[in-house]
Amino acid sequence: MKLLNSETIESIYEKATDILATVGVEFEMNSAVELFKKKDATVDGRKVFISQSLLKEALDSLPKVKYTPTHNKRLIAASPFSNAPMIIDDITGKIRRGNIQDAVKMYQLAETCDLYESVNPGVADPEGNDNEDQYVSQIAMMLKYSDKFPNLSLRATKSTSKNGDVYTSAKKAIQLIKEIKGYESSPVLGQGICPMAPLSYDEESLINLTVLVEEEQDITIFPCTLSFMTGPESLLGIIVHDMAICLAGVVYVQLLKPGTSVAFSNFSTMTDMRSLQPAYGSPEFLHVQIMFYEVCLHFEMNCFLCGCLSDGTRNDYQGGFESCFTSIAPYYMTHVDEIWCHPGIMAAFAGGSFKKMILDEELLINCNRTLQGLNLSFDPMLKDKLAESLETKSFLTIGSPAIYRKEHRVSNIFDKKGIDPDNFSSIIPIDVNVSKEIEKRCAAYILPDRSKAQKNRLQKYLPTECKY
Repeated sequence: MKLLNSETIESIYEKATDILATVGVEFEMNSAVELFKKKDATVDGRKVFISQSLLKEALDSLPKVKYTPTHNKRLIAASPFSNAPMIIDDITGKIRRGNIQDAVKMYQLAETCDLYESVNPGVADPEGNDNEDQYVSQIAMMLKYSDKFPNLSLRATKSTSKNGDVYTSAKKAIQLIKEIKGYESSPVLGQGICPMAPLSYDEESLINLTVLVEEEQDITIFPCTLSFMTGPESLLGIIVHDMAICLAGVVYVQLLKPGTSVAFSNFSTMTDMRSLQPAYGSPEFLHVQIMFYEVCLHFEMNCFLCGCLSDGTRNDYQGGFESCFTSIAPYYMTHVDEIWCHPGIMAAFAGGSFKKMILDEELLINCNRTLQGLNLSFDPMLKDKLAESLETKSFLTIGSPAIYRKEHRVSNIFDKKGIDPDNFSSIIPIDVNVSKEIEKRCAAYILPDRSKAQKNRLQKYLPTECKY
């Protein structure tokens, strides 16, 4: 099943390339504009017009990825929270700024769960970070508390870099990862760069993008366009805009270094005009994300989908529905094998919840059992057991506990206790179970082993609260 046919995809691409040639894209960095001038691109101030020939040259050098379904469908936990500046306090229910303790707790929970395949400073710019270079400091925290592969959606900014020097901080962060991880070859990290809609790359995103190219790291460009706000009011209009801005980014990257790989994702969605907030737990978001994905695959550009997204601010029906909806529905809307999830996201990427993180993990586990099947086999004693059951009237004495444990999973998190009117409790069992899981995992956490030299290197950048 696919949302778009080939004719619609080709039309989207043609309209996007026309936008590049006739409307242009702003590059808010002088060196980027000069780079385009050297390729004889038409430039008006910071607005760059990208011709069909220049685009074709860039796409010809972009490594192609041909999608072949593997039928090994799965949800993947990328890292918790994505980049949530706020935390939904699980005790008070109040929304507050994330702090150092929250960031450490996030790493503890992620490191004690096999679901997570990468790491990112998910509690963005936490309060209490007193290091003079707060961006590198967050990378140092990540390296102290986690051994997973860095896959960052956090980027260096003027407000978090020492003396506002984004380029130096971005370079220093990559070098620090190389030193601590001991990697001798690239890439040592992946990083996502979000352009500024409409049709613009701000200076900070371009600096970070330039550093990634220079350091030969994995690059993902992900537009985040809001309908009727920073982008067109129509869903197909958003796709045309997003494709144009991503293609412009590809041209810039290939001008810097031909042959550099670039991947794509999409976080554009509808705007709830009542609150002017993005709405991710919606069919509109899924249609935008999947249409963009299908256009990328048609032209053999690497693209991936994301799930576990929620607009709510509580662990309730809305939060659970939206996490499940965004994680599972794409498998029934298009051809996709993997969806990358960020457990614990709330408030449209603005907030994170530790309890929702645990609940989202449970969602991933159960959905993967559905997507992947259970590797079942026939019991050679089945006939004999059925014959004996006519006498015993129960399998409790004749069944195999080993077979039961192998093929069944009863959640320790979700409420499976049923209704007992004689033993009513005002405490919600699922909430208690989640709290116990958080306490158990944090208690079981062990710091990654670092040498004395590595500790000394990290010490320079760690916040006071996190020093060895």
